[in-house]
Amino acid sequence: MADKYDFTPIDIRHKEFGTSMFGYSKKEVQEYLKLLATQVEDLIAQKENNFGQERSNIFDDRAQSELLNEQLQKKEELISRTLMQAENTRNDVIRNANKEAENIIKETELAAKQAINETSQYIKQLQDHYINLKEVKRQFLMETHAQIKTFLMRIEQDPLMDNKKESEMDNVFSQASQIKTGSKDATED
Repeated sequence: MADKYDFTPIDIRHKEFGTSMFGYSKKEVQEYLKLLATQVEDLIAQKENNFGQERSNIFDDRAQSELLNEQLQKKEELISRTLMQAENTRNDVIRNANKEAENIIKETELAAKQAINETSQYIKQLQDHYINLKEVKRQFLMETHAQIKTFLMRIEQDPLMDNKKESEMDNVFSQASQIKTGSKDATED
């Protein structure tokens, strides 16, 4: 700041003037110079103070900027870490979901194979049962047919089915009745 002025407060205080017979009062000039030096000193101090405050403000602003920059960098790092963790979590969730889907598919395939095997066995049992039932029915029909044939033969051979045989039988019965009745009469006599 002293570079802007051609004199300093010290220069003003120590300035010596030459004396002349009709010159200014030395005491007044010195008091005026002291006052002027004090005011210049105050102005310089005020300017330096203002400069110091500006400088301090600049440093404060710079420090605040650096602090904000540091905070922004920390937030950026935190966001970056959070994004990476989110990405890792997403990958883990996808990986786990794929594994779970594969397990579900395998379990479903196994259950389907088991159901198919059980159904195949049940169908085979039904087929065997059907074949057995057909055989039992065939045997029943054959036995029933044979019995009916036998009954028909007996019915056809029965004397009541033939009039001629029926008459012969009636005659035999009548004769047997008469013999018996005749023997009773003979025994009664």
